[in-house]
Order: sequence, then C-alpha cells, then structure tokens
Amino acid sequence: MRIADIIEQFILSAMQEDNTIEISRNSLADYFGCAPSQINYVLETRFTLDRGYKKESKRGGGGFIKIDRISADTSDSTRLIIESVGSELTFRRMSQILDRLKQDKIVSKREVNLVKAALSDDALSLPILSTEKLRANAFKSVLIELISEKEGK
Repeated sequence: MRIADIIEQFILSAMQEDNTIEISRNSLADYFGCAPSQINYVLETRFTLDRGYKKESKRGGGGFIKIDRISADTSDSTRLIIESVGSELTFRRMSQILDRLKQDKIVSKREVNLVKAALSDDALSLPILSTEKLRANAFKSVLIELISEKEGK
C-alpha cells in the first residue's frame, strides 16, 4: 500500500465518529515520517469537494487543516457540487462525483451507470474541449433532476 493510501485511511478512520477532523500538517508528516508536501498531496487529491469533503486551512501553530465530510442530501451541498463542476468536466471527475453520490445513497448504481454511459467520451465523440464543456452542462442538468427527484420536488 502506498503512503498516500495509508495517510488517507488514517484520516478517514479518525473521522469515523463525527465526520470532521482538525489536523496539523506538520504533526501528521512527522507521524508518518514523510514530507509535509506528501500530506498536502493527499489533502488536495483525496479530500476534495467532488468526493464530499470541505477543507478549511487555519494558519499559525503549524498549519492546521479542518476537514468536514459534507452530506450530499442538503440543498447547500447540492449547490456546492453543481458549482464545483464548473464549465468543463472530465469523465474521471464526473465519475468521482457520481460515485460519491452513490455512496451517500442519493443516486442508485443504475443511475450512475446510465449517466456514465450517456456522457462518456465515446457517446459524446467531439473534440476534447467541446466534449468537456458539453459534459459539464449536461451533467449539471442531470444532477439537478436526479437530486430534485430524491428530494420529492
């Protein structure tokens, strides 16, 4: 198992009870015997909004980071997810968002598979820039519909 995976699992285990943690980047690096940049890498790639985490950096005292697991079943988190899509969306990022929504039981496995099939590179088959813009717009529309249906609207 790679050090990034081990660090991620350590943070996830610490978050089990209350879905939030405040950690010192330097203390964590010392604990794992790695550079603080390795901790930054894990935080920037594994604890993203797409994956359902909100980070807040606190300066001073060694650089503390607060990580909160946000629930996808609130209108605020739905808005944050849609805003995070932006104007372009790769298939990989879209898949991460869908997997997170499936994990939170907002969408079903079947819905995830349908959206992935409909918005795959093969299905869109346009030049890359056009594909990612089209995917972003279509995905936002699909998300709004899927989540609205779950909220009973």
